[in-house]
Amino acid sequence: MAGEKQQQETVAPQAGHEQHTCPACGSPVETVIRRRKSLGVFVPEWVAGPCRNPQCPRYAAPEGAGS
Repeated sequence: MAGEKQQQETVAPQAGHEQHTCPACGSPVETVIRRRKSLGVFVPEWVAGPCRNPQCPRYAAPEGAGS
């Protein structure tokens, strides 16, 4: 829709999707939905979210945390 801000990434609902894990440390991570375009139509794609384990090399601080 014109003038509306579209969100690129949202947390997926717990609708039976498999649990993703961090490839570096093996900790469970959130499942997020991303959009990809296929034949001119955006389709949802469930992917692993950022790792929240502070000891992991792929650690991503939660938004709004810190400063």
